[in-house]
Amino acid sequence: MTDRAEVAAAMSPPDYRPADVRRDGDCVVLNIPMTFRRRNGRREIILPSGTDASFGPEPNRALVLALARAWRWQKMLDRGEVRSVDELALRLHLGPTYVARTLRLTAVAPKLVESILAGDEPDGLSLRKLASGLPVGWAEQERLLAD
Repeated sequence: MTDRAEVAAAMSPPDYRPADVRRDGDCVVLNIPMTFRRRNGRREIILPSGTDASFGPEPNRALVLALARAWRWQKMLDRGEVRSVDELALRLHLGPTYVARTLRLTAVAPKLVESILAGDEPDGLSLRKLASGLPVGWAEQERLLAD
């Protein structure tokens, strides 16, 4: 592939223009617009819009696991399998503070839960940020985490 049009065609995303590829001596220089976001304490490259990728963002495992635990534990409380957070903590061999903090995740806004499960959570969202002092109102949560 020595021709500029061939290189651009090989790259194939629909919004790619031949102007994004240029020759610099013996090298071919590609200009790929991209953005970065913070996930799990590291930077992640976000693909340009219109890119035909066979994979999407992978969900944050820690967030998904914490949400699943919170909802399972809440179900145990609702069904009467345990009578209190302290009893639940005893049964699980965990600290009551940890259990209570995790149970607070059941109050996370549905839109935010969906974005976490889809791997499209707000930039920089961590379990610590999610579990520590989120507002109760869903609109407030979405506004706070959108910043």
